[in-house]
Amino acid sequence: MKNLKSKKLYLQVYDELRLYIVKNNLKPGDKIPTEMEMSQTLGVSRNVLREAIKTLEILGVVSSKPGVGMVVNAFSPSSLSTCMFLNLIEDKGNLFRQSQEVRKVLEIGFAKQCFDSMTDEQLVRMKECVKAMESFEEYEDFYDSDAYFHQCMYENLDNKMLIAYLDSAWECDRSFRGKMIDDKALRIKKHRDIYTALYNRDYDAFMASLVFHFTYKYKGDSSEGQE
Repeated sequence: MKNLKSKKLYLQVYDELRLYIVKNNLKPGDKIPTEMEMSQTLGVSRNVLREAIKTLEILGVVSSKPGVGMVVNAFSPSSLSTCMFLNLIEDKGNLFRQSQEVRKVLEIGFAKQCFDSMTDEQLVRMKECVKAMESFEEYEDFYDSDAYFHQCMYENLDNKMLIAYLDSAWECDRSFRGKMIDDKALRIKKHRDIYTALYNRDYDAFMASLVFHFTYKYKGDSSEGQE
């Protein structure tokens, strides 16, 4: 076990600030104490304190509000994306694969709620995504349609954490996956099959197409098919 004294001081302050927010049950918009108050209470310099606060800002926990001071932020999907990306950026690929495995489990696990909440308006936009995929040759354009297709599927679910994680997994996918569209025809077919099953209100076909979507490996793809 590591000697706790070796932990950088600003990280110890960071931990204390997180605990302060939790213990005092601070809500979004609530103000945290001033730098002077916190530095005196914690017995650290304001420079050390600012490092800790900056870390909280990067992670989206707090932000500076003009005329008010430092306040607690509401939960934001971008905060989760930032945390995941900062951890994955130096990774050799293992954490990235794990993030995509979790995405697969979540999308399939919430499939029934997705199916039950699907609207005609969502289906129109999903159909448009498939048509767009057929015309795109550039990776970024194809990727954006692919991502939006999946966002449409789950947008009616009242689960902010699910949507945040799926958005974060897509951003990691954007950064770590190769920039080539391998097996384009198959990728389009898989999304068309999902759309068709939802359009026909055929739950068994929808589940079968979704499972196939996540388990078939593309050429040159060492991880299981994700998109």
